[in-house]
Amino acid sequence: MKWIALVFALILAPVAYANTWQPSNGDRLEFDVLRDGGAFGHHIVTFKREGEMLTVVTDVDLKVTFGPLTLFEYVHDVTEKYVGGKLTWVGSRTKNEGKWKTLSAQATGSGLKVAGEAYTGTLSGVVIPSTHWNQEEMKQAAMFSTETGEMLPMTVKDRGLERVKVAGTTIEARRYDVDSEVDASFWYDAQGRWVKCAFETQGSKIEYVLRKLPA
Repeated sequence: MKWIALVFALILAPVAYANTWQPSNGDRLEFDVLRDGGAFGHHIVTFKREGEMLTVVTDVDLKVTFGPLTLFEYVHDVTEKYVGGKLTWVGSRTKNEGKWKTLSAQATGSGLKVAGEAYTGTLSGVVIPSTHWNQEEMKQAAMFSTETGEMLPMTVKDRGLERVKVAGTTIEARRYDVDSEVDASFWYDAQGRWVKCAFETQGSKIEYVLRKLPA
């Protein structure tokens, strides 16, 4: 329920929003998204640094077609801005079931002021967007939905190291199983870079396959 999400947001103490991996200017995480083994779309995260400012842009485009017909389409574009490792702004637009919705969130002296589809108000404490590139997300009791503006409660289980394939190479990555609005597994390599994701939805298996690791 929404009041539980708000309680999570209020009780968490403020900290710097740093993660183990500090992306460099021009870094990209490019995932091919598979649905039951077939092409489903892409999920691409790009990073731009200008002095103390880090801008993170997420581009998600998923689609199922049958001939000329589009049976399913999901678009999610997010921009995050950080200064000195602290979140200062988030903006997004999302297309789902043929409808567009938008979100904006601005850091203020009292917290993050959010105007979203499901929540409008000010969040205090730790606010880590649900864009998944930041491994610190796996240490929280809730994540900030970049689609609706809600703080989504979650339970995370550290499953330890596993071998995963990235661009034809097998590497070790730490697996986290997340129980939240959608149950999913996330893998991060030794540098804290997001390298894989997998979950099931509506009877289909979804897998994120990273095209290559940032240099």
